[in-house]
Amino acid sequence: MEEIPFLTDIVMLMAVSVPLSIVLTRMGLPTIVGFLITGVVLGPHGLGLVTVIEEVETLAQIGIVLLLFTIGIEFSVTRMLRIKKESMLGGGLQISVTALLVTLISIFFNQPVHVSVLLGFIVALSSSAIVLKLLMERGEINSTHGDLSVGILLFQDICVVLMVMVVQSFGERGTASWFEVLTGFVEAVIIIFIIVTAVAYIMPRLFYEVVKLRNREVFVLTIVLACLGTAWLTSLAGLSLAIGAFIAGLVISESEYSHQIVAEVIPFRDTFSSLFFISIGMLLDIDYFVSPMGLILFLTVAVMCLKTLILTGVGMLFRYPLRMSIMIGLNLSQIGEFSFILIGMGVEYDFLGEGLYQSLLSVSIITMALTPFIFRWSSYLAHGLGQYMERGMVDKGPPVKRAPSNHVIIVGYGLNGRNLARVLKETGIEHLVMDVNGERVRTARTEGHQAIFGDASYPEILRRAGIERAKMLVVAISDPISARRIVKTARDLNPALSILVRTRYVREVEDLYRLGANQVIPEEFETSVEIFARVLRDYRVPGNIIQNQIDLVREEGYAMLRTPAVDRERLSRLTTVLETSITDTFYVDRRCGIVGKTIAELDLRRKTGTTILAVIRKGAARTNPPADLVIESGDILVLLGNHAELNSAFKMLKDKCPT
Repeated sequence: MEEIPFLTDIVMLMAVSVPLSIVLTRMGLPTIVGFLITGVVLGPHGLGLVTVIEEVETLAQIGIVLLLFTIGIEFSVTRMLRIKKESMLGGGLQISVTALLVTLISIFFNQPVHVSVLLGFIVALSSSAIVLKLLMERGEINSTHGDLSVGILLFQDICVVLMVMVVQSFGERGTASWFEVLTGFVEAVIIIFIIVTAVAYIMPRLFYEVVKLRNREVFVLTIVLACLGTAWLTSLAGLSLAIGAFIAGLVISESEYSHQIVAEVIPFRDTFSSLFFISIGMLLDIDYFVSPMGLILFLTVAVMCLKTLILTGVGMLFRYPLRMSIMIGLNLSQIGEFSFILIGMGVEYDFLGEGLYQSLLSVSIITMALTPFIFRWSSYLAHGLGQYMERGMVDKGPPVKRAPSNHVIIVGYGLNGRNLARVLKETGIEHLVMDVNGERVRTARTEGHQAIFGDASYPEILRRAGIERAKMLVVAISDPISARRIVKTARDLNPALSILVRTRYVREVEDLYRLGANQVIPEEFETSVEIFARVLRDYRVPGNIIQNQIDLVREEGYAMLRTPAVDRERLSRLTTVLETSITDTFYVDRRCGIVGKTIAELDLRRKTGTTILAVIRKGAARTNPPADLVIESGDILVLLGNHAELNSAFKMLKDKCPT
């Protein structure tokens, strides 16, 4: 039987990467690290068990094409417009300043300009795959620092396309002048515009015809054709495959088929992109990695510190608290997966010597491997540094108009905070909004609420909000670590304060109660409560029994439901009776023949068996209406009966009310 070396190598790679990824996942490390280590171990610089590296790299390139394709789909002009101004400008500043500083430092150490620019691009990028995964796992994707992080990462992903074009211009023109590079860039933009226009005209029509077939296999093949075909067209024009894939995804992003396309592509993308990370690991020379360990560690620390300082400065520039700015800087301080594309281009164009090349690979892999641990401790470290550095600087923003008392302090002006503030305003209850997002604070003031900018985990900020005189504190943020600190600080400042906390997960309930919260509302169980309450209502379970179940869940700290003290047999019989009875409504038009008649004259119950439970008139419901009640135009009759009775009643009423 003929042996296929390529198939043998792929099976060997998967056989090692799967168990290694399982172990690393249990250790809290991302699977990307497992793929990198697999490549290091099995590659030519490790055990040398993989022989057909070129074929693996070819599949890896397909993985990058699919990765950029899905990024193009998930990114859209509409979504970009929804991103906060701070995120876009912050991302632009972070990339510009980081790339510029690294370029200048590299030039100072006698690196050529084109190599220095490449190094600046490589260091400027962070890992979207790792950071977004960790933010989602921690429930912080919708937090304030999560919003800014996602915005910066998205901006970085878009800039990858431009970076690839610039590096490609350098590579194809050697030591070309800046004018030649700019000319090539303009030419590339024109080519991209032509391709986008053509693809945007053809692709929606193609997918429209394919969707009508209702054939999944043809749909998937069309997706592959759209992705690889556009990538191939751009390569014919002298641009990279990755740019073409991004263009294809961008065109599809605004179509109604984009979500299904992403769902179909993700399995292929993840499979092939895993080979990309494995192929990167194969490039790492273990001997080189070990010999200059001191230099590599120094470069790792230097890169992470530089990016942390720049991102912290960007956050402070947009008036985010120092603690949050430091945390964002630490979380985004790694070198990202797209940097490997640029590193590969640097090798292809002979920009990077072996020493610099191996140093970049080593630093990139180490920073990515450290990211989960940095995430775990960044909030604590940032809080400590913030408290130390912000002494005397925490009073930010205009003062509160008047000293509040017996009021509600709302921490966080997201969806929950906004709804609560609106209700308190309508009911005349004095309240004050706090948020670390300046835009939300301005919005709150515009909507007529007292609002201050500040981090509620600091005692000085809470005192400024009148915490000693407040009646209640509502913590409505998606940052579990900050929520704990706010509860602890508020309880220390006002032992009589009533504290209500919204949290995402049930596992946080006990800690928040221990720190001093009076009520904790976990979203996980509140969603479950709403679900089972609606299910029970559909089965006609009496409202008091449903409320009994809800109260039991909440009073026991969202423990498992206990059996309510009711007669199950009687409840079952009652449920059966209620299931056979349904309610419906009938609108009385002014032309209807029953206008002016009393309920007794209508005699609906004797004729059809249906009972009129209530009459809704001018927005007010009159239940158990008397027999002499005169039916008026615009009334809504609430009817009770089984299906047959209601059908008879509706037939009778419609006969008297011609359309």
